[in-house]
Amino acid sequence: MQLMMIKKFSLIFLVFKLCIVVSGQYVNFTSSNLPIFIIDTDNQNIPDEPKITAHLGIVYNGPGQTNSVFQTPNHYDGYIGIELRGNSTQRYPKKPYAFETRDSVGGNLNVSLLGMPEENDWILRASYFDHTFIRNPLACHMSRITGRWASRCQLVEMVINGEYKGIYILMEKIKRDNGRLDIADLNPDEITAPDITGGYIYEVTGFEDNLGQSRYLKYPDYDEAAPEQRTYIQQYDNAFRSVMNSANYTDKVSGYNAYIDVESFVDEMIVQEAMRNSDAYGWSGYFHKDRDGKINAGPVWDFDQSAGNSSYPDDGVLTGWMFEHPRTNNTPFFWPLLFQDPLFSYRVRQRWEDLRQDAYESVALMAYIDSIANLLSDAQLREFEKWPVLGQDIWRETSGYEQRDTYQKEVDYLKNFLVQRWSWMDAELSGITNPTAIIASSIPYFKDIVVYPNPASDFLQFDVIADNSSVADVYIYDHLGVVVQQSSSFHIVQGKNEFVLRLDALGQPGIYFYKILIGNVTGYTGRFIKL
Repeated sequence: MQLMMIKKFSLIFLVFKLCIVVSGQYVNFTSSNLPIFIIDTDNQNIPDEPKITAHLGIVYNGPGQTNSVFQTPNHYDGYIGIELRGNSTQRYPKKPYAFETRDSVGGNLNVSLLGMPEENDWILRASYFDHTFIRNPLACHMSRITGRWASRCQLVEMVINGEYKGIYILMEKIKRDNGRLDIADLNPDEITAPDITGGYIYEVTGFEDNLGQSRYLKYPDYDEAAPEQRTYIQQYDNAFRSVMNSANYTDKVSGYNAYIDVESFVDEMIVQEAMRNSDAYGWSGYFHKDRDGKINAGPVWDFDQSAGNSSYPDDGVLTGWMFEHPRTNNTPFFWPLLFQDPLFSYRVRQRWEDLRQDAYESVALMAYIDSIANLLSDAQLREFEKWPVLGQDIWRETSGYEQRDTYQKEVDYLKNFLVQRWSWMDAELSGITNPTAIIASSIPYFKDIVVYPNPASDFLQFDVIADNSSVADVYIYDHLGVVVQQSSSFHIVQGKNEFVLRLDALGQPGIYFYKILIGNVTGYTGRFIKL
């Protein structure tokens, strides 16, 4: 049976290649400097869901080489499951797709496509709104520069059932995988600490909601996750939001630092704001949490309507922070609050200025943009012959779109917008001063300190190696920064010390924080889970 299916697909593919010539009345497409994706669905329509079985042949002879539709597929030649994807984008003539590579019996088949790490889940982004095909690759590139994982992007040309479909961006789907978002693999039976603490991926979006407050659990799949796991990540994020709603949200012990990886939030804000993404924060705002880790912002996703490419929420304005824009909706309340903390905003300034010294130099990023534009110099002619959208009112066009009637004019508009946007950010962030008095943190009284067990039930043990003799007090705080227990004084001697703190005063299980005070100065801080 499998052999018959393979022979059927091979025969279809031979006929299919001939059909491409017949379809020349639409677009004369025979070769490309881009990889060519040739999909045959055996005359099935591709639905929104579920995925249907189809055949994919990829012709790719390497960088700088010409690829022909008359070649036998030499990069991938096999089965896929394919469906439509997207929300707003799905309503338009050029459809976006999601596909998974499969073996001959329909199982997942991990493969490396176009140099990306082996996996089976892939995205074909149509980029119908972004006529440059640059905004998504650029944003992902800028995020990877910061050291974060973001989807790798490859430009391809595609044919489906003998019809030329244009340029697509092959992207890695956001998912947990060693070659993608490398967080813990969470199984349904892992419902106790520390296993239950990670990993999770969830999205803030206005389209779906299964955790409340516009949060949608992506990994593990909501229907496959144990109820305890769904409750854990919901309550953990709720605790972070509760702190952000409190007067003590900037506290260095029990404030937002206890719940989030601050640098990841800084990097997320920088990419979203540098691209002035109209969908920032509230529509494809991803977060993830690894085992025993804090909430991380990202990965970045969905920048079709960034960099002056949308009349929502304004008409391509260059200035202003998107996290506090008065006319956006669904932006989580904590983003502007974070920036109101002088320490956080100063970290944004420092990070931005460091990046601008090298990888984020305008010249370097303009060169990246030009590299994509040059790569598409031939393919864009076919794209806009197939989809004549240049200079047309497609959706949320910004002023002057009628004059942007060539590909190069769209690229120039993007470059001019970004150069001016980054200059505005340079000036705006330069005015944020160093909050030295606020930055002051714990003084290293101890050479070494180990606090265990974590999670804890009845007690915490402190093993301390001290430089000098002192007297220490230990305070325990709940997640709102309220002191729930204070120890009697512990006498610390030079060298090795051990002392135990009973947790008799703690009531409900949850996340708590401790602070060791030497006199009136913080000597050490940490957190633990009370079972």
